[in-house]
Amino acid sequence: MDADLVKDLIKSIVDNPNNSENYLKLASIYIQNKEYDSAIGVYEALITVEPANYVALTNLGSMYYCKYDYLRSVNYYSRAAGLGIEDASIYFNLGNAYAELGEFKHAVSNYIKALNIDKSNYMVYSAIAMLYQDQENYEEALLYFEKALKLCNSIPENYANIALVQMKMSKFTDAAYNFKKALELSNNNEKYMLYCANAYSAAREYDKANSYFNEVISINPNYLQSYLCYALSLYEQGKSAEAVDSYNKAIDLNPKFINAYILLGNLYFSEKDFELAAENYKKVIELSPANANAYILLGNTYVMLNDLRSAISLYKQAIDIDTDNDEIKLAYIEIVQEFIKNKTTDENNYAA
Repeated sequence: MDADLVKDLIKSIVDNPNNSENYLKLASIYIQNKEYDSAIGVYEALITVEPANYVALTNLGSMYYCKYDYLRSVNYYSRAAGLGIEDASIYFNLGNAYAELGEFKHAVSNYIKALNIDKSNYMVYSAIAMLYQDQENYEEALLYFEKALKLCNSIPENYANIALVQMKMSKFTDAAYNFKKALELSNNNEKYMLYCANAYSAAREYDKANSYFNEVISINPNYLQSYLCYALSLYEQGKSAEAVDSYNKAIDLNPKFINAYILLGNLYFSEKDFELAAENYKKVIELSPANANAYILLGNTYVMLNDLRSAISLYKQAIDIDTDNDEIKLAYIEIVQEFIKNKTTDENNYAA
């Protein structure tokens, strides 16, 4: 950073505080040197003397957005928008900030204002679609993602976004088609390859699914998620032993991969091999002692093993971790009641 230039600009600001150019030049230097807090201070000093400075207001909105201070971001973007300058980007940015605050209506309203000025920005349509997707309004989400695709069909994400919504709508064959388009545009990106495999598996086109699963694993043998997805698909195909093998490959690659132990435990539970299910759930607790779900799963397993005393203890530990979970509390009460009932029956039988 040119320290002498910074000193000269600061002196110029002190001597002539109404010259906005000096503020903007100084802030630009701070930004170039990643001294963002200093830049914010300069912009905020500028708007005290020139409250309608559009550059300062928009840059403050952007910088506070990057600092995750969305309320201040909204404040500065709104002040910039209030100046009446026809700029689609300011409404797009304001929509983004409202979206981060969970303000659905305000976010959509500002995105629509951006489109009224410039209908050619596919990212605005995608942003609206994502809001509807978050609201689980998949029909509207799909509509806006398709509008984004019409404007820009050269980006793999635009096809993938449509496909992800189609998966939610159980349109698995359509999703597979769009994932394939994303895959072609991405130069065989392994993420899209795995998406293709999952879509074909959901559509029960298992030959195609298995082909993609094997291809993605051959390209990247260390892609942990691919082994889990493949295992889930193999189990759906009735190939339990191969599914177990796929889970174990993931565990071999990462012995601390909690999801692999949980899913493998679930498989054994479904197969009524409760001892092996318990082993995997215990491993999860060993790796993540604050994982309430693992205690519940292990508790359920002990219920199936008719060890209600151990199950009660595990549910109690889950409640201690997740104190607001009413479902755990209900399960705990039911098991305690069952335990008391069984104990009373045993005592009556003994007395008889």
